[in-house]
Amino acid sequence: MRKLVLLLVSVLTFTAVVAQKNVRQTASNFLKEGKLDKALESINQCVQDPSTAQDAKAWFLRGSIYLEVFNSKDEKYKALDPDPVSKAIDSYKKAHEFDTKKEFAEDIFAKVNWLRNNFFNQAVDFYNKKQFRDAMSAFETGANALSAVDVQDTLALFYAAACASRANDRLKAKEIYIKLLNQNAKSVDIYNYLSDLYRIDKDSSNALKIIRQGQKLYPNDLKLFLAETNIYLTFGNTDKALRNLKVAIKKDSSNSTVFFALGTIYDNISNDTNRSGGERAEAFNNAINAYQSALRINPDYFEANYNLGALFVNKAAVINDQANKLTLDASAEFNKLKAEADHYLEQALPYLEKASELQPGDVNTLYSLKQIYARTNKPDKLKEINNKIEGLQKK
Repeated sequence: MRKLVLLLVSVLTFTAVVAQKNVRQTASNFLKEGKLDKALESINQCVQDPSTAQDAKAWFLRGSIYLEVFNSKDEKYKALDPDPVSKAIDSYKKAHEFDTKKEFAEDIFAKVNWLRNNFFNQAVDFYNKKQFRDAMSAFETGANALSAVDVQDTLALFYAAACASRANDRLKAKEIYIKLLNQNAKSVDIYNYLSDLYRIDKDSSNALKIIRQGQKLYPNDLKLFLAETNIYLTFGNTDKALRNLKVAIKKDSSNSTVFFALGTIYDNISNDTNRSGGERAEAFNNAINAYQSALRINPDYFEANYNLGALFVNKAAVINDQANKLTLDASAEFNKLKAEADHYLEQALPYLEKASELQPGDVNTLYSLKQIYARTNKPDKLKEINNKIEGLQKK
């Protein structure tokens, strides 16, 4: 009697499998006929049945039906599912998982690779139109398609993270960069950009942690070194930033950005009233040298020209304040200080004029020049600069 029961169970199971394979064939026929609603109904019945729930061919067919729903121009069929692409990718993933004999491996890969390329191209188009959030989503969808067959598309994910940053979605950008690191993606830029996202969010601990991880893999990379310096600057650790930049200059003495960054630190120290007079004076001279070094490498460096000009203007303002505090009978000292201030304004001129040449519409530069021309008695130049300011105000 027991053997009879077992035999009956076996027959019933076989019958169920045969029945569901017939349903699978029905779904396939509906797909060929373009009857996507009926094809979906049949295939979903098939994969939900325990007897064919792990049938690779059924899952592959399901993915192909959802792919046709996605591609359909018929609104009736497009309305069958709000997210057919995710359903297709999930189906191909299951097909890949259950296809232990690799019977459908090439067909599955062809489908997911088509999805990947289709969404990658869409993403590029969105990016070119500056639709960064849509580009991010499309890049990520393309990467997800390949991940269905255990292929990691780190390029698409990297672009997705970059687009997330451009869309100001720092949380999503972090999520994708972390995913890339978990996939053992190798790139200095991943560590650099992820660390910078933490820096922007005022998370110094994680910012430095990510940089340290990157430096273990790329110990001599200048970008990571400068990113670490930027973290120190952001969180007010001037001494460590200064130390790092001095090392960076030894690594690359042709990098104008490094000299400019060094100049800004010395510039800040020269204005720090908590420092001694000697420290501030030394920092002032060091700032001049650093900015000038940046300009020797890149004479058209707007920020270095402007900052160096502003450094001299600010120095002149401090000296003028000292002069204005003198008593009326100290005329000799007053004239001496005024001459010294004017000397610094004259030193500022070529740099600010160059900055204005590089960026004619920069209002701060124009107002600085106006102040200098007025103080140094240059009426023609003053008139010219006033006309430029008025012209900008009319726009």
